[in-house]
Amino acid sequence: MNKVVLSACLLLSAGFCFAKNAVPAGPFQWGHTLKPLSTLSMKTAEISAYMPAKKKLFVVGDANVIEVVDLANPGLPKKIAEVSIPGNASSVTVHGDLVAVSMLEIEEWRNGQVQVMRYTDDLEVLGLYTVCSQPDMIKFTPDGKNLLVACEGSPSTDFAVDPDGGIAFLSVAKADAESWKTAELTVAGFDHLDTNALKKAGVRAPGNQGFLKSLEPEYITVSDDSKLAWVSLQENNAMAIIDVPAKKIKKVFSLGFVDHSRNGFAIDAVSDGKIDIKNYYPLRGLRQPDGIAAFMAGDRHFVLTANEGAPVNDYKAWTDVTNVPELVAQGRLDEAVFTEKMTADLKDLSVSALERCDEGKYRTHNGKCPYAYTFGSRSVSIFDGETGKVIWDSGEMFERVLAKIAPEYFNWNSKKGKAKMDKRSSDKGCEPENVTVGEVGARRYAFAGLERTSGIAVFDITEPMAPQLVDYYLDPLDRGPEGVLFIPAEQSPMNGQALLVVGYEYSKTLTIYTIK
Repeated sequence: MNKVVLSACLLLSAGFCFAKNAVPAGPFQWGHTLKPLSTLSMKTAEISAYMPAKKKLFVVGDANVIEVVDLANPGLPKKIAEVSIPGNASSVTVHGDLVAVSMLEIEEWRNGQVQVMRYTDDLEVLGLYTVCSQPDMIKFTPDGKNLLVACEGSPSTDFAVDPDGGIAFLSVAKADAESWKTAELTVAGFDHLDTNALKKAGVRAPGNQGFLKSLEPEYITVSDDSKLAWVSLQENNAMAIIDVPAKKIKKVFSLGFVDHSRNGFAIDAVSDGKIDIKNYYPLRGLRQPDGIAAFMAGDRHFVLTANEGAPVNDYKAWTDVTNVPELVAQGRLDEAVFTEKMTADLKDLSVSALERCDEGKYRTHNGKCPYAYTFGSRSVSIFDGETGKVIWDSGEMFERVLAKIAPEYFNWNSKKGKAKMDKRSSDKGCEPENVTVGEVGARRYAFAGLERTSGIAVFDITEPMAPQLVDYYLDPLDRGPEGVLFIPAEQSPMNGQALLVVGYEYSKTLTIYTIK
């Protein structure tokens, strides 16, 4: 775009506007930590797991196959096999020479399966286990003695069936291939918890089948000593702490919200073709993370969350999605705050129908809310892994940096592959999807994939109380990061160079980055 066009745009609006057919191709970068090394077209390209001894990647995603990639030369990765499996893969994990994959049924609410295999030059099936309803994510503990499965338990499309969510454990006494032929299955549920206390603490209960039926595990991260695990309950805006040796859910805590009226937490909440990041007094963002990652600093456990947001909008029978005008019409919002102008400005913003002010923790004198809750906070957060206390939140950083380095792609919808900026501002924005943690030299980094705007953000979290954004890399050809895999230097096939492997769901590409 030339300077004349840009000047005219600035005169016409308080935000930005863009000339047609003037969208740059990229890539765009804010720092210099990540450097793309290679990209491979895939059939799946969502979740990957790495086997250091064999220098192989195992990749799955919404198909009845596992793709095997030779990573001996990361600059020239090669897909060497495509192995059929008896179900629709949702996740994959590796320990030693073992590979395990979780698989969904066609009707996802039915009990799915976990298949455990040994890899030599091909995949030998050791065991096939029926585990629980909708096994959405799977993870080996570092000691190799347990496979943890997030049993999401989503309802049937008509909400007639709503299975219990829980955590499944496949366990062995010895972490070898022979033992995994006869693993023991245990499923831990939430029925021993005080549901009234959880409700008061802010744990959401979407659906129409009761509180326990609403709890839906999403993603798992495990401590290095294999004793603790944390599981995101995305729709519930909560996290569970798991006692792995006891195979029990210890507690659940709410992840709260960000206040978009506060300094550092501004958003663009209106899809009007302009970049207009500002504070909104009456808006709060429910974190609702998808991917999470645990790490230790000193003697403390911390958990990073990618706060994507999760409206229940896939069902005709029930939804928790509404809008500001509808809540105003129902008399649920305070008209002194949600004026006619404010309501008109936010008319297209997706907000939650669940949170109320005539009961519970945030009850007001008149029963009307002076705020509305959006899905997702457009940020990543760090929580104390023991207490659930929020330590830090990235706030508005993602929107600010994207507006600076690639305004033509600001809050675009990379799923569609068309650079229509600002399309997602009224619906969860960039959608942080997943996050992982790794150490490079003396520094600890967090790598976050942003699903809708795409790209990878890198934070230096060596000091968990004061993380620093050090890089943001966006190539519009790589769209929809789903799986974010860190390969440490000591396991890397590339001469001790730490690597990041990202599976891009929408573009079906697997891209490998070096980390400086």
